[in-house]
Amino acid sequence: MAGKITRATLAHPPKAAAVPFAYRAGNTFLHRIPAIVKLLCVIALSIAAFAAVYGLAASILLLVIFSVIARIHPWSLLKGSKLLVLLSLVIILLKLDIPNTGLHNVLDGITVALRILVTYTAAALLFAVTTMRELRLSLAVFERKNSMPFFSLGLSLMLGFIPRFFELWEVANLACEARSCKRGLRRVIMLIPLVTDRMIGAASDTALALEARGIFSKVSR
Repeated sequence: MAGKITRATLAHPPKAAAVPFAYRAGNTFLHRIPAIVKLLCVIALSIAAFAAVYGLAASILLLVIFSVIARIHPWSLLKGSKLLVLLSLVIILLKLDIPNTGLHNVLDGITVALRILVTYTAAALLFAVTTMRELRLSLAVFERKNSMPFFSLGLSLMLGFIPRFFELWEVANLACEARSCKRGLRRVIMLIPLVTDRMIGAASDTALALEARGIFSKVSR
């Protein structure tokens, strides 16, 4: 049926699509850094961005430098952040106290918006230069030391579903584009249940695969 997005369509994403949070093959210095170090850097940059204005400025500068080192255009890391941009605009508007609107209120709103986008960009850069296998192996150190094995498994699974979500969303959005679906809120409302259904299916398949391999029994020991 024309205009209908099926599960089969979502299950086979086009390889040529530039999907947000997707890995970008390379051999740069940033690609070769251990995954756990890069993950800690993302956490540190996010904390610094929310801690102080100087930390925010330093985080932005470092992200630009890291992007250049990884040979990735900084603006391309913001792909898929339209909803965050809209949220940022809402925050800026909420910061405007209508009776006493001033420059300080506007700057506060912009600062909060930048902090959100910095965290998003840092995470996007992490996934752009790190494979899920590298992240999983780095987090496995917790299992080898027999400390918080479930935390290690849960965190790696959670991180793995972030790029998967954007991949499914991009595929559904491209399917809409091919069928000339109207853009705007209506499309978003239509895509949310479709992508959610596919995410639930992917989570179920992952759980069954882990159970078949006896992962849960190993973690619970």
